[in-house]
Amino acid sequence: MTKTMSDITGCSKCNIKFNGFETLNEDELNAFKESHCKVVYQKGETIIKEGTRCNNIICIKKGYAKLFIKGLENKNIIIKVLKEGDFIVSPGLFTDNLNHFSVSALTEMDTCLISVEAFTNAFRNNICFAEQILKLNHQITTDLYHQLINFSHKKMTGRIANTILYLSEKIYHSRNFYTTLSRQDIADLSSVSKESLIRVLKDFKESGIISINGNQIEINSPKTLENISRVG
Repeated sequence: MTKTMSDITGCSKCNIKFNGFETLNEDELNAFKESHCKVVYQKGETIIKEGTRCNNIICIKKGYAKLFIKGLENKNIIIKVLKEGDFIVSPGLFTDNLNHFSVSALTEMDTCLISVEAFTNAFRNNICFAEQILKLNHQITTDLYHQLINFSHKKMTGRIANTILYLSEKIYHSRNFYTTLSRQDIADLSSVSKESLIRVLKDFKESGIISINGNQIEINSPKTLENISRVG
């Protein structure tokens, strides 16, 4: 991790547009600028650890990360993949001040860390900004509900099909993409074992539904994959 005080002109001049920041006034933007620093994380580094105090709000300027919680027997359950333009606010910020998930870097990441004080001041005084933050946290809750349905009602093939579609549509925005996730990460995102994931991916490949070359995945038959995801 490389940490430096920010030398950029400020949040208003940032080339990455974070949802909600456009609602901040000049004083709030200046408070963000004065309190934040730039941090570069290397692949595999822990950005947030579940159970620790909420010290900063993290804005992702470049790279990918995974947001996950610990399940039974210390198995990771990946809730979502984070990317450029996302920012991380713990749901515990206004309750017990604890992080209720972990985040680790999937690639090298450029981030900005904003102080909790500057962030909460803006939240309390700017209703439009607060509304955007509530939408963000509600989206995380919605993602959790969808994962619960995915895990509890779908068979293994349906979960894995759902994960491939999620990566294609929500993260990489292409039917032909290079994923930064390992096979274990994809298994954790699907709540299956790594061995089961590899077996299902092989079946999908042999059936012509997808093509795989290392971490390069191409969806050849999106309708078939959508049907598998839907019926589970």
